[in-house]
Amino acid sequence: MSAAADPTLGPATLGPAAGRWRGYGFGLLGVAIWAGWIVLTRFDLRGSVAITDLVALRFATAGLILLPVLIRRGLPLRRLGPAGLFGMAACAGAPYVLVAGGGHAFAPATHSGVLICCGVPLAAAMMSRLLLGERFSTARKLGYSLILAAAVVLMAEAALGGSEALGDRVLVGDGMFVAGALLWAGYTIMARHFGLEPLHATAIVAVLSAVFYLPVYGLFLSPGIAAMSAGQIATQVVYQGIVTSIVSLLAFTVAIRLIGASTTAALTALVPAGASVLAIPVLGEWPTAIEAAGVALGTAGVMLASGAIAGRGRR
Repeated sequence: MSAAADPTLGPATLGPAAGRWRGYGFGLLGVAIWAGWIVLTRFDLRGSVAITDLVALRFATAGLILLPVLIRRGLPLRRLGPAGLFGMAACAGAPYVLVAGGGHAFAPATHSGVLICCGVPLAAAMMSRLLLGERFSTARKLGYSLILAAAVVLMAEAALGGSEALGDRVLVGDGMFVAGALLWAGYTIMARHFGLEPLHATAIVAVLSAVFYLPVYGLFLSPGIAAMSAGQIATQVVYQGIVTSIVSLLAFTVAIRLIGASTTAALTALVPAGASVLAIPVLGEWPTAIEAAGVALGTAGVMLASGAIAGRGRR
């Protein structure tokens, strides 16, 4: 019986449906932001902008905006301890962006999408298995195997010099992407262990990164912000400092509440494909057949590993 046939079913039927569509919308917004970050960072680093400058602009902006959140909710030193605080800041803050973002100077956007966005759930699963003894369903194990296969395919092509005319530099970028995936996976494990609310955790990472990175940047890293145009600075402040650091977090948080964690995680599997498609008009980077296969393997792997397809597994 449809809602039109029985008016009493209208609110109960349309309400959840509307909520799910809103959830998909917020999830896709987060996907678009992440794909855009990959391509924008690659675009900037192929030019005259240094990753050290991008990191400074990102955390100066995000740290300033989120400072009131940290003041209001406090620095949970007793709960996390110094090691937990600095570990979270290192795994998701300035060191992470320096490594993961810096890889875009060497390797194409397609590699970033697969090795970072698909590599994080694989790395997190490995850490959960080793540190927490977590077990996984057969479907999730298959998903992780596909992600690993995607990484091997891309890095093997890079080792053979088939991905683009940068030679061994592509492998350098791939190694940085893998290191970035390991760092972010460490952050997810710590955030899960400590049970921090997402905005509070983000405020800790942003403010601590600003406090410790900006003095080092100003004193030792040859700041190049003065040489950047006003448009470049504005773009980085808005996209790196606000859209990527804050808006994407809020978008995914809302999506998780409306459609669930597994479905939201499955949506993030679209990031590699989105970055690859966006890189064509913006960067002129056409994925090779092997890179396209890597994207397909990684996407299928994340969707299986998230539990959204075939089997629920242990979360």
